[in-house]
Amino acid sequence: MGGFIINDKVSIVLLNWNGHEDTVECLKSLINLNYQYFDIYLVDNDSEKSSIDYIGNYLNNQNYYSFDTIDASLLDDYIKEDNINLLFILNDNNAGFAGGNNVALEYLINNKLSDYVLLLNNDTVVSEDFLDALLDKIKQDDDIGFVGCTHYYYDNPESMQTVGGGCVDLVHGECSAVRDKTAVEDYDFITGSCILMSIGVLRDLGVMDTDYFMYWEDVDWSTCAREKSYKLKVSDYGCIYHKEGSSIKSLNRIYYHTRNRILYMKRHTTGLIYYKFLIYILCYVGKESFFNIVKDYEYSKTLIKALISGIKAK
Repeated sequence: MGGFIINDKVSIVLLNWNGHEDTVECLKSLINLNYQYFDIYLVDNDSEKSSIDYIGNYLNNQNYYSFDTIDASLLDDYIKEDNINLLFILNDNNAGFAGGNNVALEYLINNKLSDYVLLLNNDTVVSEDFLDALLDKIKQDDDIGFVGCTHYYYDNPESMQTVGGGCVDLVHGECSAVRDKTAVEDYDFITGSCILMSIGVLRDLGVMDTDYFMYWEDVDWSTCAREKSYKLKVSDYGCIYHKEGSSIKSLNRIYYHTRNRILYMKRHTTGLIYYKFLIYILCYVGKESFFNIVKDYEYSKTLIKALISGIKAK
């Protein structure tokens, strides 16, 4: 399916969930890329009508993107025309970060439309050279699976958020961003806000695990890549400016981060490593929930709920 493929065509996957202003700002920044052989798959994760209309109004009143809109339920039979450089996909439920992005990723797996796939957060603004840099890095070695790029804080553009990758602490079940490119040779994960991969790697790995819903899915996906002997790298130049976590409520962060770190450890560690972590997380949640139950009951309840959910998950 699909038409003639331009060499090194990149398909950029964006996810919107009531973040229309961020999404439009991101789309505007992508227009200024030095590298122009790309198209966009913008998935809306069942946002309010006003958010969808805001994006639709922008698309209808600009002349760079030639777009089409389709319900996700009809995507299996959809044949994208070559002149369409933005496909606006309307999901009928909020499937989370993994599930929402997977709608576009599965379509790209099943259709010969591009050579590379870029997962990019909608709450980012990109430098003009960031896509050139990602492609330069991924072409350096055939066994590179994922490439990330340097993130700076949108509200403080001189301050680095991460080089684009991080490390996993298997003792405490924690992941941490790396902020010094000279400190790490091989990364444990590439940050999900910007991941470039070849279409071949995507087909080999498959889409993200929807059990995570949000948080840790990028760490899990990266670990699956490493388990298949792919290398994880970050680009040498270029950057994005990230409005970190602008649409996520704090209790959701606490719940999914706590639940999913348990889920990750359960799936990627065994024996003594996992049981030591389990003792640690039981003690941590027990202590945190006990000492905060009076001053912040909802926080304590969220921690316990996440603990139980993570332990029960398969």
